[in-house]
Amino acid sequence: MRDSDMKIGIPKEIHDGEKRVATTPEVIGHLKKLGFEVTVEAGAGDLAHFSDAVYKEAGATIVNDAKSVWNDSNIILKVRGPDL
Repeated sequence: MRDSDMKIGIPKEIHDGEKRVATTPEVIGHLKKLGFEVTVEAGAGDLAHFSDAVYKEAGATIVNDAKSVWNDSNIILKVRGPDL
């Protein structure tokens, strides 16, 4: 599998009080340069003061639901481990 076939997903953190997001728009730009596709759940960066528009400008695709991020990504980036 080539890097360009790899999709990285960033879901919104759901733990109460968590204000961080797994990556910044600046890092999205670096990931894109490495050939990765990046998907960010809408609102994932809101509490960290990163708007969806800034992620989109950096090259990320914004999706409206966490299920799409989880189902369509090869790699998931999160601050906290997933709640199962």
